[in-house]
Amino acid sequence: MRDPAYRLILAGQDWHPPSHMSFAVNHGKDPFTPYDNDAGIGPVLWPAHCQQGSHGAEFHPDVESYRFNYIVRKGTHPEVDSYSVFKENNGADLGTASLLKALSIAELDICGLALDYCLKYSVHDALEAGFKVNVVLNATKGVEARSGDVRETLDGFAKARVELIER
Repeated sequence: MRDPAYRLILAGQDWHPPSHMSFAVNHGKDPFTPYDNDAGIGPVLWPAHCQQGSHGAEFHPDVESYRFNYIVRKGTHPEVDSYSVFKENNGADLGTASLLKALSIAELDICGLALDYCLKYSVHDALEAGFKVNVVLNATKGVEARSGDVRETLDGFAKARVELIER
């Protein structure tokens, strides 16, 4: 059953192998340690999360995933992270913009985790691809890995004329 408010619902799902290089444990470091490399890992290292096939990679039971038309699994390559549902951190295209454009989608309501990382990069890439973007604030939460990340993200959205909405 489709949500009558939306023509299409696309979800992003982190789907990391246990050896993912964004995981602090795979560097012998603490989560949220600053880290950056040219291959697409960083700016911080993360706690191990959303490992392929694990309970932690599943959508929360309150999320009605049966409504999803598409799921884009990201972060599948052990050497490259994917914050955005549109591109890998190294710039490789995940095909999402092409799919949405082929379906004549021009405006996106984006929500989820984490406001100051995955959602922020998805919004940036959606704008770059020419979509009108709204962020559903009451369905979004930040990580705040560094103090001020959430405020900085919201300020950036305002400058980019992203509409902040509630549903």
